[in-house]
Amino acid sequence: MPAGQHLGSVNTPLQVTVRNRWPDGSMRFVQLAGELNLSAGVMQAVRVQAGAQEAVGSPLTLADLRSTGITAQFEVSGIGVAAWEGTDWDRPLETWVSGPLMSSWLFRKPVGSDAHLVAWMELRLFRGGQVEVLPWVENGYLNKAGPTSKSGTFRFVLGGRERFNAALELCHHQRTPLLSGAALSHWLGEDPEVLCRHDNLYLQATELVPSYSARVKPDAGVVTRLAASFTPLQAGDFRYSSDSMASTGYQSPIGLLPEHDVIYLCCDADSPWGAVQRNGYSAGRWALHYRDETTGRPIKFTQYPNLALRSDGSFKDTGGSSRSHFTPAASGRNPPQWDVAHSPSVGYLAYLVTGRWYHLEQVQFAATCNYLGQGDNNLLREGSKGIVKPCVGAWQTRSCAWQWRTLVQALSVTPDDDPSGLRAEFIRCVEHNIEHFHGRYVAQTNNPFGWVQPGETYNGKLNLGAPWQQDFVTGAFGYSLALDLPVAAEARQKLEAFFAWKARSIVGRLGERGAFWYINAAPYNMSISAAAAPDFEKGTGPWCANEAEVYALTYATPPAWFGNQEGVLAAEFMPGERSHWGNLMPALSYAVRFGVDGALAAYNRVTRASNWPALRDAFNQSPVWAVRPAVIQPAWLRDRPLNTWFEIPGTSGAGGSAIDAYCGMALDERSLDLWIGSAGGHNDASDNRVVSLRLADDAPRWQLRLASSTQFERNVAYYPDGLPSSRHTYHHQHFVPQVNRLMHFGARATFGDGGTNLAAVDGFNPDTNRWDARGTWADMAPFDYGLCVVRSTGEVYSRALRRWSPASRQWDVPITEKLNNYPLRFPMSHDSRRNQLFALQFGDGQGYDEPRMHASRVPLDGKTQLHVVFNSSPALTQWLAEKPTYAALDYDPDGDRFLFYGGQGTAAGRVYVIKPGEGSEPWTMSLLPLAAGSPMPTAVRDSGVYNRFRYVPALGGVILLARATANLWFLRLR
Repeated sequence: MPAGQHLGSVNTPLQVTVRNRWPDGSMRFVQLAGELNLSAGVMQAVRVQAGAQEAVGSPLTLADLRSTGITAQFEVSGIGVAAWEGTDWDRPLETWVSGPLMSSWLFRKPVGSDAHLVAWMELRLFRGGQVEVLPWVENGYLNKAGPTSKSGTFRFVLGGRERFNAALELCHHQRTPLLSGAALSHWLGEDPEVLCRHDNLYLQATELVPSYSARVKPDAGVVTRLAASFTPLQAGDFRYSSDSMASTGYQSPIGLLPEHDVIYLCCDADSPWGAVQRNGYSAGRWALHYRDETTGRPIKFTQYPNLALRSDGSFKDTGGSSRSHFTPAASGRNPPQWDVAHSPSVGYLAYLVTGRWYHLEQVQFAATCNYLGQGDNNLLREGSKGIVKPCVGAWQTRSCAWQWRTLVQALSVTPDDDPSGLRAEFIRCVEHNIEHFHGRYVAQTNNPFGWVQPGETYNGKLNLGAPWQQDFVTGAFGYSLALDLPVAAEARQKLEAFFAWKARSIVGRLGERGAFWYINAAPYNMSISAAAAPDFEKGTGPWCANEAEVYALTYATPPAWFGNQEGVLAAEFMPGERSHWGNLMPALSYAVRFGVDGALAAYNRVTRASNWPALRDAFNQSPVWAVRPAVIQPAWLRDRPLNTWFEIPGTSGAGGSAIDAYCGMALDERSLDLWIGSAGGHNDASDNRVVSLRLADDAPRWQLRLASSTQFERNVAYYPDGLPSSRHTYHHQHFVPQVNRLMHFGARATFGDGGTNLAAVDGFNPDTNRWDARGTWADMAPFDYGLCVVRSTGEVYSRALRRWSPASRQWDVPITEKLNNYPLRFPMSHDSRRNQLFALQFGDGQGYDEPRMHASRVPLDGKTQLHVVFNSSPALTQWLAEKPTYAALDYDPDGDRFLFYGGQGTAAGRVYVIKPGEGSEPWTMSLLPLAAGSPMPTAVRDSGVYNRFRYVPALGGVILLARATANLWFLRLR
């Protein structure tokens, strides 16, 4: 959304409030408001797009709010009342949103005459008079004397009706919404109980959150145990052993995001929507809320360069103040202890998916409290600079990682036009940190292993440190680079340089035998120097000479778990989703994302290990560390120009598969493996081999995964050895990550006379290189074939619009209203933005039947197949003249468009771009413009291309296997 363009929706006029922009001026984060008529239990897609209708009209005002007759009252027994009615509504603390469909305000008052306890409301007024209220109480000023617990019966009354009544003890610097049960807010009228879900693949693609490889099933234990209700000050899903944040070992809240947030990004269940918000509220239980009573906001670092938290047990490892400036002593019961070394991200995702002020401030409170918790001396935060560096015995390496994560999240979400000055403070602090880390580790010679000075010792000496804590730092700084923070260009360059240096700590540990052998990359601690106290500050060490010396020093006495077999990962705890192999994945993934030398080779070593599948699958149960590279640039792709076709050397031959016999291929988007299984059929080939090629390799090559059968029969689904027979695979072969299988959905034109049409469904296990036993998978309907897979769910739709579920492994018929006399053969693809199928073919897709375009769409939240009409265009005229057969169609989620390819004869290299219309609007077709002088790929044979033309999100372009004798071709689009 470039600057100057409007954002709207065809479903309904949208009100758009831009909170943040990317450095190039395009929209980064917007808050949307609108109205829809919804039916209970029916999900409706709201498609946002450039140039669509935006809401117009005068903003809703405080007079409109008063006209609703709203009243609100907080009561705390023994303390007092805070109430609003009439003209009280004329004095909000701040207008948060102003618009014709929704306006939102912040209100606050002290409870009675209490100096600390404050009643707050974030109130939303919608056109039509609906009012939504989030009420909370806060006990958290910065420098007011005498902070203590506030106990009593807390009551909230809205519109004359009691909404909350419970006995609470609110400890110092805690806060909590006055909610109970399943409600996420209160409504003046009836709660519409609206559930929202975002396009989570799109959300991950923005890189405001990490990208995750996990696929969490809706009925998985981590989903079913999510908090379904809220009680003030509950732990919710912040599950630490004995409710202690300082607990050792794996704890699910620790990571770039806590487990409950990751589940929202990796699961299609409804429950995570509420759980993300409830856990955002639960973060109020920690004593993080030091509100500056002079500004009414979280603190500015420059106003308090020497202030530090007074040690009271609510914040672990508090530091000193060189000026003896401490927050006032607190009394009463202490809240649960906050420990930066094990601290979670709080409020961040909840804000991204709701736009609530409460969650925005939660992120800011965490960042500013972390600052106050450090000592102000030059070994720690360096006064108002807020440096997050580790300090031996005072600030652990992992404390540096999680403090940095929280700081950059606070900067990322603080609005660009924030009047409080906090955004400028966060920018200043982030830039000071970048300058510090770059100056110490890049601008001067330092250790070549990417180790920042540890903040802990394990043998009383500084030469033994924790690589997993270094991995936390690497992952956090990689994440901050992906956030594309609003810092100066010079600071951005220095951050890039520092990360490239820091990533050596993970890449160097994942080398080949003879260096630091990757199979043993997950020790608890290791040494990069033989000296007892190597000098990190000046960078003089002394250091080991190379990774081989580090390896020898680290494993001078090998542990019991030490590995000695190439291709088998070893560690103390396996498969490692909750320990060191999991811990290193964010660091490694961001090293790959930003093209650090050697990172991709290291990543491929790990993901090719024989026991990697155990770790990959374990992430589906514990997904916190399942971070994957959002972008991969192997050597064959690096520095290639946009919109220019090029060959990938050494990739011809299709691994010996007879793909020219009306066959396609499949893509595993997790590993970027291309798959071909049992290609051939009819009288073209009896060979049923299975081959693959990894696009993530710097020099990809086809590999034989299973040799062909040696005995054959004609016109059968299975050969005598029980393996699926060779067949024309057309568009019927797909990789389904949710079941980790290369799947055949139907068997058409098997080896023999070519007339066979069999209903067999088969799965090939890439971990064992074996087909599942015959009958493992339920047959489909006769004369039906699987046409396309839904990326996010793994559901497969057939030509008869039947649906196969990877969860139930059964077929059903959700689409009951089909177009009459309208052939649907191939190709078809899924539009993830609108959740609809789209099919486009000339005649029946094979050059037969009525010689005209057949275009239809199938909204998956309905039951009906609908015609698609195109606007006139030169591209449409070209398409009709080309009369493409056996063609390919894939959805490009990054460009929000379909890409159609026939590629036969003079059509080689010609890509049609199809932009969906909204609702019943006509669609548009254009030709993808190629760069001047672009080579043209090998022409496709008359037998077609099918799904051998695929958009690969991690590579940012399309891969093409035109014919067996040709190299793979690639077209980079971003």
